[in-house]
Amino acid sequence: MKKIIDKIADWLLSLNERKDTMNHDYATFMKRGKNGMIVGVIILGTFFAYFSFDLYRNYGKLWLASIPIVAFVIFVLAVLVTDSYKDKLRQRVQNPKMKLVGFNMDFNKHVLLRIYSVLTQYEYLDENLTSFQDFYNVLVLDFEEHDSALHFICTQPQLKYILKKLKQLKNGISYVSFERSEKVYHKGNLISIEVLHKKHDEFPPNYEFEQRVDAAFSFLGDI
Repeated sequence: MKKIIDKIADWLLSLNERKDTMNHDYATFMKRGKNGMIVGVIILGTFFAYFSFDLYRNYGKLWLASIPIVAFVIFVLAVLVTDSYKDKLRQRVQNPKMKLVGFNMDFNKHVLLRIYSVLTQYEYLDENLTSFQDFYNVLVLDFEEHDSALHFICTQPQLKYILKKLKQLKNGISYVSFERSEKVYHKGNLISIEVLHKKHDEFPPNYEFEQRVDAAFSFLGDI
């Protein structure tokens, strides 16, 4: 009897792990590029197409049935134009002379791997969305050479403390640098330094967390 119960428990555990993997894979897919927008357009387009078909079936008038399709096309074009406008406006208002091309930290992979290992071990950095190669690319290479980004899943006060330790690795890098890079995400959203400062002041990280992160960076003083 115990073997049967254990077998059922193992099966449920395996099923739960598969469910978590599927949920994570889905979230990763939706966050990649324009996938989220594409899926949304397909779902919304299906609804409008059915609505159009229903109008034609009930009234038999093509011009009436085309109204939902035309409205949908206009809506999609408006969303795409707005998104493109915001992107170009953001690029235009930035001073080209002050453009951030990369963090360009001068450390080899062994050094960064030790930091990465601690951040992922304690689940401050999402290793499923941020591989070590992504971590290396963002901190060392020019941004135009890759599409990598850092995805943190810790609290915002903890993230501010981690960014504090990272910016100390390179002269000239500030909190604003991380925000302007558009390479640092917190739970799926680009970071806001204003929010990080506010959250840190309200709920500063505890001593145990700071000691853990400090230990990950402490060996750099000997290099």
